[in-house]
Amino acid sequence: MSLLGITKGTEIEKQIAHFAELERQGAGMYQALARLANEQGLEELAEDLKALAADEARHAGLYTVLNGDIKPDIFSILRFAAEAELSGEEKIKAFAQKARDIGLDNVAEEIETAAIEEGRHGMILKELIKKYENK
Repeated sequence: MSLLGITKGTEIEKQIAHFAELERQGAGMYQALARLANEQGLEELAEDLKALAADEARHAGLYTVLNGDIKPDIFSILRFAAEAELSGEEKIKAFAQKARDIGLDNVAEEIETAAIEEGRHGMILKELIKKYENK
């Protein structure tokens, strides 16, 4: 039985939406704290925080499904996401240049790394679509 949209239109829909947003924020916060922990030499703590972030992201996904805030057509969403990731790479690289222009070379390098990862995500998504769409 699918849980897609099961809480949509119920008295708990708004609370489910609130939980989804809190979980998304939690995932970002734990990832940020993990980054700080790594910078401070606390690698084991960083790994624990990354695990918490993954849990929070999974919870956000649950609540998103419960309220039906995602379409059931996986591959149309993946195609859209792949294109967004690929086009995002160049946009983010351009943004990194703005950081470089104001003298923040170390920030620019980190942003460029994220940009390259976005492009890689796009390629991975395209491969996943190719592999699974017609199965």
